[in-house]
Amino acid sequence: MRYMGAVIFVAALSFAANASSSVMTLRTPGISFIERAADGAPVIVDSDGGRYLVRLVDGKIVLQPAKALRQDPLPKGALPDAEIATSLSGERAWLGSPTDRYGHGVLGDAIEAGALIFEQADGETQTLTLNDDAVFEDRYPRFVDMDGDGDQEILLVKSYQNAGGALVLVDPGALPLSIAAEAPSIGTPNRWLNPAGAGDIDGDGKVEALVVITPHIGGTLTAYEWQGDKLVVDHMIHGFSNHFIGSRELALSAVEDLDGDDVAEVIVPDASRRAMTIVKFDGVAPKVVAKISPASRVAHRLVVHDLDGDGRPELTWGSGDGTLVVWKPGL
Repeated sequence: MRYMGAVIFVAALSFAANASSSVMTLRTPGISFIERAADGAPVIVDSDGGRYLVRLVDGKIVLQPAKALRQDPLPKGALPDAEIATSLSGERAWLGSPTDRYGHGVLGDAIEAGALIFEQADGETQTLTLNDDAVFEDRYPRFVDMDGDGDQEILLVKSYQNAGGALVLVDPGALPLSIAAEAPSIGTPNRWLNPAGAGDIDGDGKVEALVVITPHIGGTLTAYEWQGDKLVVDHMIHGFSNHFIGSRELALSAVEDLDGDDVAEVIVPDASRRAMTIVKFDGVAPKVVAKISPASRVAHRLVVHDLDGDGRPELTWGSGDGTLVVWKPGL
């Protein structure tokens, strides 16, 4: 199967002063989805079911045939499209108790989760079951150490029948399992938000949780800090989207320290999804410092990984027209 590639050189704006970055593209017959190998590298799965590990060799995209990743069977009662999350210390968590009581359907079907299941390292499980007025409008939990104590908490999207989505935080260390902190809901039914990642984005030593609020109708990139039983807004900037209606792909954005200054950037598509942007928050006001728009709309998972072994991560994602995109930052 023949794939056609190209390299485009673009200015990296203020993100890498006096340097250029390169955008490499590879046209494929079609990308079904992008997954991550055991080492975190991107693996594309094409429309024919072929799997290919993405590497950079001599400045060009190279696809190496890859074996299918091992897929453990989903636990009984899990969402049909659930993904099991694993913490750094070996606990697992997933969404279960499928329900159709919330008829929004932005994730491809009208089935959402009524419960979160947390499995301790010894195999014992705890379940957090929501009341009938809400669901987890999500596909997987996200383990994040929000308070810097070395133990990871869980971030999820909870949607209320009468008030729409809200970001919630569950502390598995405080059993019985319960919601430890919550952000204000959007306030309107059938309005949703999609997590973008978590990290210290402003250099204050505290981890912020990032979401795009209403990514389908003019999204606002919003950073929350954990304060008591609340997730409190710390920063906001408008004009982004990390999801499109009907897609099961939630990972079109990421929070990573790309330039090695110990302060994380947010990588997220703009509101049209025709450009991938890099946003910095460690100044007077949040600002877009790079904008990458080599192909059609961002549609498949964003992966941040060092593809060529030079010690600096590249960005990889897939566009809706089957183009694989790799962005290499300037030196």
